[in-house]
Amino acid sequence: MRKTVADGCPLGLENHSFVASKGWLEKLKKRYTLHNIKFQGEQASADAGAAENYKLELARIINEGGYSPDQIFNANETALYWKKLPSRTFISKNQRRAQGFKPSKVRITLHVCSNLSESLMITPMIINHSSAPRVMKNINKTQLSVFWQSNKKAWMTQDLFKDWFFNCFIPAVETYTIEKNLYFKILLVLDNAGCHKIELDHPNGKIVFLPPNCMSLIQPLDQGVIQTLKIYYTRQLFKPFSTD
Repeated sequence: MRKTVADGCPLGLENHSFVASKGWLEKLKKRYTLHNIKFQGEQASADAGAAENYKLELARIINEGGYSPDQIFNANETALYWKKLPSRTFISKNQRRAQGFKPSKVRITLHVCSNLSESLMITPMIINHSSAPRVMKNINKTQLSVFWQSNKKAWMTQDLFKDWFFNCFIPAVETYTIEKNLYFKILLVLDNAGCHKIELDHPNGKIVFLPPNCMSLIQPLDQGVIQTLKIYYTRQLFKPFSTD
């Protein structure tokens, strides 16, 4: 006698011994175009409604200000585990496993900024734990290809952000607009992190903030730009040194 849903079991499912084979599962995935994904915590909690509303608000600001793609910038920070080794590798078919290792957690903060037209990438800012690492002894940091900063936790702070804004970002943008024969006015789009929310009055610059819990959806640099930058870094890290 079959049980009913009221009996606490779906119709006809008692004592069911169905077992799906690997081939059955693969055919099911192919039939319904299913694919495996990894849950992204930040994106899962993102506010899609607020993100859509802000797109309209940002479009209004851009239209009213008359900003061109060359004059619209986005900046963001990311952690760079610069000693981290890959977690996967190829081994011989005769080997069963490879020797493991403990991943390095040595981290710096990387701050990047670019305009919408992708015609200007501002010099990246690196925030290190030490202002003068032993390996950089006697090196003039002002001649590096990065804007070097430091604090004990290697985190962005309001003071560091202010320093970057006035001593790295503004000079670079002013030079760029002169070379492009553009009017020197810029729109800088930032997330609402506390380190960004300081008074940065500048006659030629306007700063707007993205709404909370929306960065993974509408933060421009989070749409693959930072990820691509890290991939190129890893490629260069493992590139064989030239003997020439």
